[in-house]
Amino acid sequence: MIGLLKGQIELLKRPFVIVDVHDVGYKVLVPDSIYSKLSLGDKVKLFIFTYVREDALELFGFLAAEDLSLFEIY
Repeated sequence: MIGLLKGQIELLKRPFVIVDVHDVGYKVLVPDSIYSKLSLGDKVKLFIFTYVREDALELFGFLAAEDLSLFEIY
């Protein structure tokens, strides 16, 4: 499971961002509250919830571990 990503914002396209981590781009869904704080080229550290289904693999990103914990509860 992916739990944390540290890298640079390469693309902003609501509701997701692409984070470049050592030349690999990860598509991460983020809430509007986080999206509005990010800019192209920013260095970020995102705590990740990895969602796996039969037909999907999605990453949800949060700036704080506490926010990730709240997301996991619901």
